[in-house]
Amino acid sequence: MKTFKLVLLVLLTSFGIQAQELVSGKATLTKVKEGIFEIKIEGGPIKEIDIRPNVEEHLQGTLAVLFKDCEEIRQSVFDLKFITETDLINTVQQYNTCNYTPFEPTENEVERAENFQEDKYRFFASIGASMNRISFFNLDDYENLAQGQLSFGLAATPGFLGSLQENLYFTLEASAAFSGDKDFGNSPFATNFNKNSFRTNLGTEFHFNKKGSINPLIGIGIGLVRDHYDGNYNDFKINQTEGSVYWTPKAGVLFKLDNKKSLGVIVSYIPEYENDLSFLANDEIVPLIIDTYYINAGLYFYF
Repeated sequence: MKTFKLVLLVLLTSFGIQAQELVSGKATLTKVKEGIFEIKIEGGPIKEIDIRPNVEEHLQGTLAVLFKDCEEIRQSVFDLKFITETDLINTVQQYNTCNYTPFEPTENEVERAENFQEDKYRFFASIGASMNRISFFNLDDYENLAQGQLSFGLAATPGFLGSLQENLYFTLEASAAFSGDKDFGNSPFATNFNKNSFRTNLGTEFHFNKKGSINPLIGIGIGLVRDHYDGNYNDFKINQTEGSVYWTPKAGVLFKLDNKKSLGVIVSYIPEYENDLSFLANDEIVPLIIDTYYINAGLYFYF
């Protein structure tokens, strides 16, 4: 008796999970289990369709591709907000009675394809110089400190910009600038130091004449800088790093070498900001305020 019940349970279970053919013809629709179906086109692969909520996205697009030789069906599936079992049955039945034609994209699809623009980006590197105009304690007496400068970055022009693509770029740039030792005569006390600066900059550039061989550009950015000072001030040792936020306008011109590469000169300006390097010595605060603005110029290679 127990064996008979076990066999009956297996048979009932097998019958319950057996796939059910709902529509047959050029396209066959089979129900695998609740919410999951298979569609088989003659001469083609079997495609699984899962209509359970929040499981599979873009079902309309999948069906449009599957029934691509039936223009009427291919367009109508996009009008279905939610696809039900009844929708699938009706769609497959209509496909099986369709006047089949070779696939041709619609006017809207052609227009979308023609207007599609992929994102584009260019790397760039530069070598140049940074001229520091340095004063102390907010005085108007400036002296120059030159730094050699290297930079590397990325300029991206997204497809969503439309007609502005390759005119408007978003840039990310990292640079490092290094100086030698300099004695300053505009400080209240004997001062000597070298200065190394490390900057990151996020900005935009607008490139004019994008179809031409010469591309003037203007831009603006905002960034962070870490300035490291190593030297002496009033017989005290300086070895300090100070961080600051800055903004920088820039302008330049690029000369196209080919469709992807350009070479040119870019000049930028960083308005004056203050580094407070005051330090403790002999149980007293020794004040040291350094004010600097920059003029940067570099030979840039975009690739």
